[in-house]
Amino acid sequence: MKELTWRFASSLAIASAGRRALVTAAAVVLAIGFAATARAGATPSPKVLCVKASGTIPKGLAARLKCVAAYSTIGAAVSAASAHDTVFVLPGTYSEMVTISSSLTGLTLMGQNRRNTIIDATGQQNGVFDQANDVTIDGFTIENAEHEGILVEGPAANCEVPFPEPCTPAAPEIDGVTVSNNLVHNNDLALDTSATPPTCPAKGSVPAAPAFEQEDCGEGVHLDGVAFSTVTNNLIMDNAGGILLTDETNANHDNLASDNQVERNIPDCGITLPSHPSNGSGGNIGRPSFGVYNDTVADNLSEDNGAAGTGVFAPTPGTASYKHLIVGNQLIRNTSAGVIFHSHAPGQRLNNTSVVGNQIADNGADPNPGPGETNGPAEPTGIDVYADAAAAPLTGIKIVGNTIKDETNDIWVGAPGWSNCGSAAAPCYIVDAHENNFAPRSTGVNNTGTNDALVNATNNFWGCGKGPGGNPACATAVGNVSTDPFLGRPAMAQ
Repeated sequence: MKELTWRFASSLAIASAGRRALVTAAAVVLAIGFAATARAGATPSPKVLCVKASGTIPKGLAARLKCVAAYSTIGAAVSAASAHDTVFVLPGTYSEMVTISSSLTGLTLMGQNRRNTIIDATGQQNGVFDQANDVTIDGFTIENAEHEGILVEGPAANCEVPFPEPCTPAAPEIDGVTVSNNLVHNNDLALDTSATPPTCPAKGSVPAAPAFEQEDCGEGVHLDGVAFSTVTNNLIMDNAGGILLTDETNANHDNLASDNQVERNIPDCGITLPSHPSNGSGGNIGRPSFGVYNDTVADNLSEDNGAAGTGVFAPTPGTASYKHLIVGNQLIRNTSAGVIFHSHAPGQRLNNTSVVGNQIADNGADPNPGPGETNGPAEPTGIDVYADAAAAPLTGIKIVGNTIKDETNDIWVGAPGWSNCGSAAAPCYIVDAHENNFAPRSTGVNNTGTNDALVNATNNFWGCGKGPGGNPACATAVGNVSTDPFLGRPAMAQ
């Protein structure tokens, strides 16, 4: 276990060092680029455009803010802006949808105070729609959109015939975006929850959501085809879902969702990382997706949401969501499990994600893990790992250093009738679970799969010093689970 712990620590250190190197390199490139541009005389200095609902800003305040112009709507200021400008918005309610075009690289959209600087998107598709790189969206309340509160998305992919050739991105992925310090609430209003499952039909001038967003209208904050971007320190509540990272238009990778409070988003998950067919179209099922990978979900509070606290999904052939790090989160009182993995089809990829150092408590059951599972985790479950019988081998799931309590199943693994190793030796569906703290009298690990499915659950604390089933107060292990050696006292406090 020391070696395993060291590997995780080393991986985190390497990842952190890598990010620092990228930032340093980016700074050098930007400095060189700006210097070259300045010499060429091609780019004017960035300017500040100010917005006040009245359209008038007192001279003293305008001078302090260095405003070059004043506008009564955010959209008018953004339309007048150039790349790298700042649009500074004073308190007020702005009834509009703000669109940032792809030419506005480096734009900063800054609200003075999220408590009273409000984008009211009533009747609009989105609150803020960003199509540009290196944009910052900070300091707003964003509410009442028919679909997403904040959507970052490039143009639709090109999906040429003959099928099933891969689709091609119409433009490079969007990167360098920061969404921070916002209150995003009461969006996804087009959702029809009277339908089963819920749908997001056309409403007025707003089109219907794509097929793979019908159940959530795109959620509160949605990054589609985005890389090297950050969603941090936002309060995201009372939408259909919280934070959504998808790949309909391009690959989604190396993003960070951190220090957000994500709560009461119903009926969907708090934080979701699903891979979808290109353009979210059912007609593209079977084509290779662009992929959702290398994303980090860290230090968030995800509570009281309508499905999982965090979900990782690859629902159709060709989809891929993998190599994520889910670390240091509090996943509490969600309607479904704290963390859910669902693998439903051949030709998909859902491997090598690590769930590390989370606090998971008092979550619900997975009501329908998949069509092949008749005995799903009907009881409250902390971490739920599921693969249909036809799904591709699912390996490299690492569950390490979590504290799980107030669940019936701390970790549930389902692979019913699963015999899909191909030429590989069984077991080929492997979950590693180490140094976790299981709750007394819970089922610490419940593996309902066949012998092709193995949970390596050595070096865990089973709620008492005598190990799994050591006395009635201990957690137990069910199914194909290796448990020896075990820890005689709780692992390091999380």
